[in-house]
Amino acid sequence: MLIIPAIDLIGGKCVRLLKGDYDAQTTYQQEPVEQALKFQATRFQRLHIVDLEGAKDGLGKNREAIRRILLAVKIPVQIGGGIRTERDAEQLLSWGARYLILGTAALKQPETVTQWTKRWGGKPFIVSLDLRGGRLRSEGWLEESRVSLQEMARRISDWDVTQVICTDIEQDGTLDHPNYQTYSQLLSLLGPDRTLIAAGGVCNVEQINHLKRIGVGGAIVGKAIYEGQVSLEELVSAC
Repeated sequence: MLIIPAIDLIGGKCVRLLKGDYDAQTTYQQEPVEQALKFQATRFQRLHIVDLEGAKDGLGKNREAIRRILLAVKIPVQIGGGIRTERDAEQLLSWGARYLILGTAALKQPETVTQWTKRWGGKPFIVSLDLRGGRLRSEGWLEESRVSLQEMARRISDWDVTQVICTDIEQDGTLDHPNYQTYSQLLSLLGPDRTLIAAGGVCNVEQINHLKRIGVGGAIVGKAIYEGQVSLEELVSAC
């Protein structure tokens, strides 16, 4: 089981949102590079970093903070938020990002993503399926999409992308529990050749073990770490 600690950025600072609400933001004292190095020292195998401002407006306002993190750590990093153009992808990959997370681009710019996967292959990309009430959302979770999950599963297969993140927005930042039913349904839709990474509401090892039992291959943990609900050592031991 791949357990991935999260660093979400607004204004160059570590933050967490509640259910995707930008007005319900908690800012933490941890400096992003120091937090990334702490995660690396605890022997996590990957980091999850999202530019929340970039996700909303596509402008990549936290790129400098992301660049400093990529320079500081040696473990693989997956980056999301505001990756809309080929230049965005080129820049982040040249800085050392191992994976690029595509949410809005995957929904709204499928032809562009097709071009990227022809250039770089599917391996560097992770498609993010962000759900509220069973419907996909884009633009930092602020806009509802008419694209179906079935259509996204077809695109993911065509792009030969092997990793998919699914965030249940209603559970994100709640310190409650993951939406196991959603993940079970999505696993059936994606098939055995895709690794599903769960996000939203994951806050203890018992929940991670449950996700593992139903076939989920990874889990992103954020607020539970910053609020002290689970220790880094507990999470690493569950990998």
